[in-house]
Amino acid sequence: MTWLKRRLSLPDETPTAVALAIAFYCSHLICSGWVASSECFVAFSLMAFLWALYRKQIALSSHIIYFPLAVYGIDSTVSALVAPREIHSFGENALWLKMALFPVALILFRQVPRARDLALRALLIFGVFSASYGLFQYFVLAQGDLEHRITGPTAHVMTLSGLLLPASLLFLILWIHDRPNLWLLGGTLIVTLALLLTLTRSAWLGWLVAVSVLLILKWPRALVFAAPLLLFFVIFMPLPLFSRVVSSFDTRQSSNLDRIRMIQAGVEIIKDYPLLGVGPANVKEVYPLYRKHDAPRFRIPHLHNNIIQLWAERGVLALAAYILLNVLFLRECWRGWRGPESRFAEVGVGVAVGLAAAGMFEFNFGDTEVFWILLDTAALVVAFIERPRPSNEPSPSAVSVNGP
Repeated sequence: MTWLKRRLSLPDETPTAVALAIAFYCSHLICSGWVASSECFVAFSLMAFLWALYRKQIALSSHIIYFPLAVYGIDSTVSALVAPREIHSFGENALWLKMALFPVALILFRQVPRARDLALRALLIFGVFSASYGLFQYFVLAQGDLEHRITGPTAHVMTLSGLLLPASLLFLILWIHDRPNLWLLGGTLIVTLALLLTLTRSAWLGWLVAVSVLLILKWPRALVFAAPLLLFFVIFMPLPLFSRVVSSFDTRQSSNLDRIRMIQAGVEIIKDYPLLGVGPANVKEVYPLYRKHDAPRFRIPHLHNNIIQLWAERGVLALAAYILLNVLFLRECWRGWRGPESRFAEVGVGVAVGLAAAGMFEFNFGDTEVFWILLDTAALVVAFIERPRPSNEPSPSAVSVNGP
């Protein structure tokens, strides 16, 4: 496997199993939009990782973020086992494999620092490719209305917007710290434009909240110019986009009323099942029993709100784990806020805040692809913050764009 190590510019002493785990992991990142391919590469990476662990070629290490993930997994398993109808088989075992992505990625980054650059490059490639795919659908295939929205390489527009949101913030923050880099500027424009054209209001809100929080924390004076620019942009944006923005404030509009009724039904479900919820994937089954008579839809896939969905579906401990996961990750970002890799602390804050804000109107935490890109970003951010790059090495953005 010498050729693989050379291709990835890995140190010669890197064990073959570890090199394979890194290669498969980066392939998962590039294929994040295709859930089946992404899952296969995660499985291959996990198998290579376990083989390296068995041969004592890699060492386990801990991190505080393991705790909320473990709590979430345990609560979900118990909730699935005690639920009247167990839709997700074997006590939610697939969730544990999904969550294993974070420790696997973090340990690989810690043992082979070069893997951080490869993963960053893979994320940037995925962002540009998926955005370009979506733009092709919008401008060439004429998928520009609410009935035919762009999906890119994903199966649904909400998944695409959930993936483009962190990708856009990643490009934007890296470009701000490396403004002469035209590749990062181009990626920022392409990915952000594709995010705008998904017509997904929750993702728009998440992006605006994330950027606003970063401006307040990092460049508060910039708000003086950002607010008028935003107002100018909204006023003169194309009519379809402007109509989409205006519709956000119409409570009688079908999708808005639907979400209001979902929250009301979710609250009633929580009152009846506060501890362990109704069980994973069971909200869809019980919703008709709790919906109000004027709710637009009789059956729904989920409640379109992370907080309400997690509590109603898995119970109060799952909600607590979700909140603690975000709090602990933000604490890690704050520790590196003024360090040598502060750009990645900003990326972490932006992605965590953006996805949490978008998750108030969409159950993005339950979307496998979006859940994974959150864990991928968290692992990458933690790895860069806790082990800063030596000053004589090139910057992450330069490495990720221009090659090793």
